[in-house]
Amino acid sequence: IIYFYLSAYLLSSWKVLYNAILKAFNGRLLDEHFLMAIASIGAIYLGEYPEAVAVMVLYEIGQFFENKAVDKSRRSIENLLKLKPDVVHQFINEKTDDVLIGDIEAGNEIAVLPGERIPLDGIVVNGQSSLDTSALTGEALPVAVETGAQVLSGVMNLTGRLIIKVISTDAESTVTRILKLVEQATQKKSRTERFITRFARKYTPAVVFLAILIAFIMPVLTGNPFDVWFRRALIFLIISCPCALIISIPLTNYAAIGAAARKGILLKGSNFLDALARATTFVYDKTGTLTTGKLTIKDIYPVQSVTEEQVAIAALTCEESSSHPLAKAIKQKFAETLSIAPALMHQEFHGRGVKTQTSTTQYLAGSRAFLNDMDVTNLPAEPLETCIFLAEKNKCLGYITFSDEIRQSFPEVVKKLRRLGIRKQIMLTGDHAEQAKHVADYLKLDKYYARLLPDQKMKELEAIEQSQKSPVAFIGDGLNDAPVITRAEIGIVMGAIGNQAAIEAADVVLMQDDPQQLLTAVMMSRKTKAIMWQNIFLALGIKLAVMTLGTMGLANLWEAVIADVGVTLLAVGNSLRLLRK
Repeated sequence: IIYFYLSAYLLSSWKVLYNAILKAFNGRLLDEHFLMAIASIGAIYLGEYPEAVAVMVLYEIGQFFENKAVDKSRRSIENLLKLKPDVVHQFINEKTDDVLIGDIEAGNEIAVLPGERIPLDGIVVNGQSSLDTSALTGEALPVAVETGAQVLSGVMNLTGRLIIKVISTDAESTVTRILKLVEQATQKKSRTERFITRFARKYTPAVVFLAILIAFIMPVLTGNPFDVWFRRALIFLIISCPCALIISIPLTNYAAIGAAARKGILLKGSNFLDALARATTFVYDKTGTLTTGKLTIKDIYPVQSVTEEQVAIAALTCEESSSHPLAKAIKQKFAETLSIAPALMHQEFHGRGVKTQTSTTQYLAGSRAFLNDMDVTNLPAEPLETCIFLAEKNKCLGYITFSDEIRQSFPEVVKKLRRLGIRKQIMLTGDHAEQAKHVADYLKLDKYYARLLPDQKMKELEAIEQSQKSPVAFIGDGLNDAPVITRAEIGIVMGAIGNQAAIEAADVVLMQDDPQQLLTAVMMSRKTKAIMWQNIFLALGIKLAVMTLGTMGLANLWEAVIADVGVTLLAVGNSLRLLRK
């Protein structure tokens, strides 16, 4: 029967013994495999063959369930891969031909049928349909598209056939970038995760040292037989395995990143998840973040002897190639009704204005201060609202004012964030003080800074960060705040799913244009942190109690193994609650 037990032991323990030997040769002797190996071999030495086998069998059962849990979490992330088909319908001469996605180049046309996912970013050149964008943004409502609309890879085409002109290759597509970000995110460790790694390095040698004391010193001090204390030392070693901590902490972060991705929130690493959970100060950009960013032209104010059309032509000529919210409003208003000369030269002065040269004249567009620096004469007084001044050569033509709406859900979001511990909420904007004050008062923000150029925004953010002990998050729309978002301790960008520069710059990407996602991201980070510390206290508390009982002789090897495996499974199960949120 001894041979039967030894055979069962070798069958159940070979993986643990192999890893223990392999890690010993690599200089990583003191880990959970070493603890399990020495404890089970000690049990055999004492003649406790059933318990030696039980140690390994129960440990392997625990490992099986842990692996299943990790696989479940990994699948939640890998489900994103389904967003990207391998084969696409290339559209040539009114016919379709199935080709590999990697063979499609920018400029090619593809057909996407109802029920299929859009494989590559592009522009609709023919057809109308509704799109389900929930896989990327978490938004449940279908989005209607027609000819001229930009569409992103990974979304589901619901109702009609679309012919799409591809604007990005597979390697550059939105869904590929998102997959890379999620993959990289799971490799970045949070502060808690690094703490557990450092803790395990010191914890394992400490418990081995204590086990040696129990085995060899306690018999001398108490006068009890050596095999009694040796057995207790083995029990102590088995219970002390830090499996629950080593597995559950990374798994908690992994599950949180996967769950967030399903909700349209991209976290570029568990370190940012951890930082967001500790943040107590949020700094907001105004236009496109606190407000809709969908500016509309309110009024045109030409100077004397200048027509509104002259002001509009100057504005459209200067802003035709810009993606700034002001430029979008100008193009939306005038692009179809006005004819302009092509620009021969276009020079942008970041955050201040632009200079454009045509074949017949030179136009300037920007702030009043910018035109004043350019020696423009007859400048009228600046209005107390968002505006852009226009000039031809050194003569002012007038100015255009714009209106912008505060996002409806932001007042409630600001209030709820305060309840979650975001004590300071500040706004940085390049807009007028009067406009900034209106937004800050309406949202009940703690402070605001107006009339800031991009470099001044950076300095103000740095000053705020230096005044705070906890991490500071900057929230922008990604269109013109990429430097500030990159510089921030936590850079959060809203509604930037189609903006590659914003996705690259930010640490957290909220793919819907919805403030509620900011609230969701903070709540998820807080929940993740809570679960992580629950696991730490659960594992250490139960282990300490059973280690004490084992040392006193009140717990045997069976109870030790069940306690070790049980604590690990409890911690893993607790972590996986994030996937159901």
